[in-house]
Amino acid sequence: MMNRRDLLRSSALLMLASAMPAAARRQAAPLLGKDGPGVQLYMFEPDLKRDFAGTLAAIAEAGIRSVEIASLHGRPVAEFRAALDAAGLLCRSAHVAASSALPGAQGLTFDDPAGPAGDLAILGARNAVLPVLQFPPDPKWGPPVPFAALFRVDAERIPADSYRRMADFLNRTGAQLKRHGVRIGYHNHNYELAPLDGQTGLQIMLDATDPALVDFELDAGWLAAGGEDPAAWLKRYPGRFTQMHVKDIAAETQVNYRMRQKPTEVGSGRMNWQAILNAARSAGVRNFFIEQEPPFTQPRIASLKQSLSYLRGLETAR
Repeated sequence: MMNRRDLLRSSALLMLASAMPAAARRQAAPLLGKDGPGVQLYMFEPDLKRDFAGTLAAIAEAGIRSVEIASLHGRPVAEFRAALDAAGLLCRSAHVAASSALPGAQGLTFDDPAGPAGDLAILGARNAVLPVLQFPPDPKWGPPVPFAALFRVDAERIPADSYRRMADFLNRTGAQLKRHGVRIGYHNHNYELAPLDGQTGLQIMLDATDPALVDFELDAGWLAAGGEDPAAWLKRYPGRFTQMHVKDIAAETQVNYRMRQKPTEVGSGRMNWQAILNAARSAGVRNFFIEQEPPFTQPRIASLKQSLSYLRGLETAR
């Protein structure tokens, strides 16, 4: 018969054996989502204008599987999807303008939520992201926020009420899109980090939006340019940031709230990517898109490959 000591030993071994597969699965979980690192196509806007199909093919040949789109480049949605299919790329997310009334707005807009929902269904994506604080010229939006005000050093800071109005828009549109199986999101820059009576615009939007309806896309580089630690924000708001722009900034970047940074390839800047990506995985980030701001010191595809090489090194070192 089995004595008490043998029983305890057998029970302990059984528990260890049952726990090991789960631990192995956690260790094997990809650091940068099931697709691996993707790319935000905004990084290749000039290249896409010169050679649309060739640029998509080069991105895929570099080892990218998924993309987030910034515009349709004047193409019908079905044609854009066909080009992605031909290159072997998946569309996981799209940046969508608040309104077609905005200067320069083209393609995907939130004028009628059913519109982007249908377009995203054709593209194969389920994430519609507002890429920047936008207030179309309509009384329902309240006082306008000129786009130039996001850049100018002498411009007045965006008031807290503007962020609350944006949160209302995100909640309202998110509820409409949810019926179509689409999630709305908001992509940060660094102007949302300017102090506002002990808080920031980004905090206001995170706290005033319904997690059941609204996601956020964390741009790590812009957050760092605003003097913040992306890993800390991910830990503070678990589950709210579901997508990330993997963007680095050079050490010379001065903390500011006016969309200014010195860009560089991922791993060449001052950011602690191992800590950021570990926090992102724990916080529920699903899609990761490499993005780099201009100016570039080498061809954009070379910059992408350099960033990819660094990120793959992090994955291999785990």
